Amino acid sequence: MKIERGFTAAERVQVGALYWEAFGAKLAPAFGNEAIGRAEVTAALAADHFLVAREGSEVLGVCGFRTASGGAADWSWRTMRSRLGWRAAMRATAVLAPLHRGDVPGVLVLDGLCVAAGRRGGGTGSALLAAAAALAARRGQRAVQLSVVDTNPRAEALYRRRGFVVVGQGDLGPLAGIYGFRRYRTLQRPAGPLEERS
Repeated sequence: MKIERGFTAAERVQVGALYWEAFGAKLAPAFGNEAIGRAEVTAALAADHFLVAREGSEVLGVCGFRTASGGAADWSWRTMRSRLGWRAAMRATAVLAPLHRGDVPGVLVLDGLCVAAGRRGGGTGSALLAAAAALAARRGQRAVQLSVVDTNPRAEALYRRRGFVVVGQGDLGPLAGIYGFRRYRTLQRPAGPLEERS
């Protein structure tokens, strides 16, 4: 397995499918129907804001991250309006706003980690987390941060094994029915090498 920053134009559809499989349930309400949502997510992905795990030409998994120039997907009003039109962009902007992750000074904020279904449990997620921690260290950042929803305990268990600890939490309250989850936790760990905890 090899992990590198960025994906190619030829890989965009494959990365988009992975991202939609992982996050489509909470993103779909922004777009009204699945076909539009898949297409918009695929178009919105910012190639240079991803770490990509590959084996040969196969994309095994991806990990998006935020920088000062933006996150894993460009959900800006201007961009969405140009692709979706004014009315649909208004809807998407309103629905996506509660899911927005802001920048944290000195911290690499991860913006979606997903692994192909047939590769889960094989170390791809751990390798992407290690690559993210190494990237944070190279960038001079002190920590890596991510969020995990209450409907994904398997992912949270992985993050905790990899040294992440809870630093915050939130509750969507009445919006829970829209996104398919109610609570989320924010976890951090120091930048640099990862060591597994039992």
